[in-house]
Amino acid sequence: MKATDCQNVHGWTSLQKNFLAALLVAIFLFQLALMRQGHDWGGDFAQYLSHALNLATFQDYADTGYIYNPDAAVIGPRAYPPIFPLFLAPIYAIFGVDFTAFRVAILVLFVAMVAISTSLFARRLSAWPSLCLAGLLGFCPIFWDFNQQVISEHLFMLWWMLTFWVYQRYRGNFDQPSQHFGPAIVTGLLIYLAVGTRTVGIVLPPALLLTEFLVYRRLTRYAVVSITAAIVFYAIQKFLLPIGGSGYLDQLSEINFHSLTSNFFADSISFLFIWKNGHLNWLAAATGFGLSLIGITGFLKESWPRPQLLSIATVFYFLLVVLWPGANGIRMIWPLLPGFLFWILFALENVPLSTRWRSICLTGFVVFTLACYAGKYSSSEFGPIAGPESPSARELFAEVTKSVKPEESCLFFKPRVLAFYTQRHSVGYPIDLNHPSLNRTLEQAQADVVITQSEQLPELEQLLQQDGFQIEWSNVDYQLWRKKDAS
Repeated sequence: MKATDCQNVHGWTSLQKNFLAALLVAIFLFQLALMRQGHDWGGDFAQYLSHALNLATFQDYADTGYIYNPDAAVIGPRAYPPIFPLFLAPIYAIFGVDFTAFRVAILVLFVAMVAISTSLFARRLSAWPSLCLAGLLGFCPIFWDFNQQVISEHLFMLWWMLTFWVYQRYRGNFDQPSQHFGPAIVTGLLIYLAVGTRTVGIVLPPALLLTEFLVYRRLTRYAVVSITAAIVFYAIQKFLLPIGGSGYLDQLSEINFHSLTSNFFADSISFLFIWKNGHLNWLAAATGFGLSLIGITGFLKESWPRPQLLSIATVFYFLLVVLWPGANGIRMIWPLLPGFLFWILFALENVPLSTRWRSICLTGFVVFTLACYAGKYSSSEFGPIAGPESPSARELFAEVTKSVKPEESCLFFKPRVLAFYTQRHSVGYPIDLNHPSLNRTLEQAQADVVITQSEQLPELEQLLQQDGFQIEWSNVDYQLWRKKDAS
């Protein structure tokens, strides 16, 4: 197949369409069968659920009990964008804090994303490689791992891929692109939804402008209408749900050469995690590096001579997460994985060899990747996830709810989790923990209660005692400290 060929799922045979439908059902059932219980300590889920609770009960959206600490800005912003909490709010209203219900909803988003990605990439791949892509996405251990978490990336990826699908549908024919206002407004709505789900979606407007300019050598009406629509939708959101500064800009002062090089390295090697097999790390690194070069080749081949919106948006996204302090690792990169796998398949399907050798290359890649998946699953844990649902954490939350007054504030290593489970105000430890930063945090948050973990005691016990704190309650994992003169 030539790189210029344009495919469409509607042109597939009945067998291929039925196979895709069966594959999507199998992916959903597979992910459902491997669903784990509990949740990890990551605080994002707690803040999203706090926002969802406020929406469901018509309370102040940003009043989550989490106290933002400028000395620990990377913990989380003052408030998250509202689209994902809006998605969670009706589920929360019906089921309460039911992680199974949240995960089932997330699985629906995930399978929808796989379906949209398959339809998008089928315009550049033939049918069977497109189906292989759907399977590689749907059964990937990376996605399985993230499907255990209540985080916004799942909804973001749906808007992210749907934006590219709509753009390709109406602007993919460069000789006769759509000039209608409807598709442009829909593109603007999807851009707004992406930004309203995750702030990193802000890369889409400049990516759209640059794509249109490079293709048509001018500022197009489609780009103007799309971005104007996105701004209008955002303005409506700000009017209906006014939210103050998130605190993201506080992290700009932390940008330095070390953060840039560290992020670039961590984000770059995260693409190799697709081939982590749980046994032979050297094999994942070696083959992943070679396959990444193939993916880069596919990226360049598919983007030349006319660039694609997906390609430019991917570059902008990658540069932004490299720039942002603390934004490193696989969680930052996994929205880019569908495109990454597509470019590898695209390069292999367009390798300058005979049809037989192309099929061998494609089959070898798919079989090897699935074998890596099998190895990773064979070494994975499937039991309950250690986190705030543990007995000792539940004891702590019960004690905080009983002994800490609503007007008091607590210092805790996971402030958003504590605030969600106890409905008490909580602030996080400063990242650069020392006596001055600790005192500054306690003073700014007006915190008279400090909660430590047993593993923190050697570091914190002397500092807290110097400031007049003493242990008031403890269990095997946690200690609750209070100032001697505090009531």
